[in-house]
Amino acid sequence: MADQPDITKRTFFERLFGLSPKAVAESHKELRFTRTRQASQFFILTAFLLVLGVASFVALYVSWGPKDLDFRLYAWFCLTPLIPSYFTLRLAIHCVRYAYILLTPMGVEVFPFFQPEKNLQIIFWQEVDSFDISPSLLTLHSSPEKTSGTVLTLKPLAPAQISLLRKAIEARTNHN
Repeated sequence: MADQPDITKRTFFERLFGLSPKAVAESHKELRFTRTRQASQFFILTAFLLVLGVASFVALYVSWGPKDLDFRLYAWFCLTPLIPSYFTLRLAIHCVRYAYILLTPMGVEVFPFFQPEKNLQIIFWQEVDSFDISPSLLTLHSSPEKTSGTVLTLKPLAPAQISLLRKAIEARTNHN
């Protein structure tokens, strides 16, 4: 229980963005592959929305000035891109923080984007006969005939992560 952070002592930013540390049992025995490619797209969208809101506010300020009645009415509309930018920032942080594919001594754990705690899928190493990795797909075959298995998309992963994933799975399956 000493590893759990006290919720009452979290800072404002930790409560707003969910940045509290998570306790992981035996983290030195697992490899995490996060959705970094998706996260970068959400970070870019967040930046675009922030710039859109600030630029439109500055444009109104320059053209009308702070004492104009129209400026006071329409300035609030310039802040509307800040609302979706908050949610895209939360999505980007979610993509970076939480694993998509987790390699453990027990097997491959696959976390879906929505409700990962509830819809977690575990593929045990004993079930994996062979595997194929292309730039966009990971196929874990359950039979030597390659007629059954699990197909995972690798689009959320960065290209550097795909080569590391290939090496890690090769090392694990060669030991069996």
